[in-house]
Amino acid sequence: MINERCDDLYRAADAQDAPGFLATLQDLWERTEDSDPATADAVLVRLCGLFDRLPPGLGARLAVMGGAMVENGADPAPLIDPVVEGLCDALERSAEFARAWRAVTDRRLPEPGPEDQVVLGAARVLSGPFGLPGRLGLGRRLPFARALDLVVGWSIAEDWSAAATTVLQRSAAIRADLSRRPRLAAAVAATEDDRPDLWCLPRLLAVLDDEPLIVLHRPTGRAYAMTIGGIGDNFQLSTLLAHVLNGHVPLTIPHPSWVEAATDGPLEPEAGPIVARFDLRDGTGESIRTAGCPADIPLLDGSVWWSSTVRRSGVRGTSAAPIR
Repeated sequence: MINERCDDLYRAADAQDAPGFLATLQDLWERTEDSDPATADAVLVRLCGLFDRLPPGLGARLAVMGGAMVENGADPAPLIDPVVEGLCDALERSAEFARAWRAVTDRRLPEPGPEDQVVLGAARVLSGPFGLPGRLGLGRRLPFARALDLVVGWSIAEDWSAAATTVLQRSAAIRADLSRRPRLAAAVAATEDDRPDLWCLPRLLAVLDDEPLIVLHRPTGRAYAMTIGGIGDNFQLSTLLAHVLNGHVPLTIPHPSWVEAATDGPLEPEAGPIVARFDLRDGTGESIRTAGCPADIPLLDGSVWWSSTVRRSGVRGTSAAPIR
């Protein structure tokens, strides 16, 4: 039955039957929501053959479905290139949409979303008689078809980003591959300020893996060589440092549920909100923001981080070895 549903998707795509395609995709999801990895793998391979047959909006919905199969254990390899292509296209159109919007109106950028009324309304602002004439510097407004194209990119970027986020979380090798793709890096940078809802994407692309660093604990005069990987922010780093340095430096041990939340456990720890155990400083002595990420910390002969103060009150991790 699953193969038959996949066949139906191909027929709907070839017939340009968008409602039929979406209905079939929903039915397929309901049949595979709890699928085993082997089934998810087979479904994903079939799905990835559809991207070239679909317009961007339907491709974005297909990408979300593909991401769900990856979460069920499918090999993400066949999804990577279609998702990167679709994401870059949507982000590039989003950046152009934001520029065109500001050129014709002082209104705030519209909230991205798939609602037809919102999409059509935004396209009319870029192409119609409303707004501030002459700002585009083109001598005319955008043709409606082009305006609609940009608005659609703005509205579907979130779906493409969701699929990319799923893929990026699978392995360090995938993160390393995608972070070295110049088109993706440029597209993410061009929309970062205007699309705070996509914050997870640049953060994942900036994740350091197999990164060596030196941690100095100034109160005890001890230093430790470490390797970190899969750490999303410095608050997570602080928690994991406290965990691996337990028994090496005096500190209040983080609750096990905090450590689980900082690795691969439930995000809501049973012990309540996590309390940072260290005040982290960089190699120059400047405070390290817990809201930042390890990639933001300046290098000093590699990566040197200072843990200046131990607080005694209130995706992988780290490994450590003392420096003699």
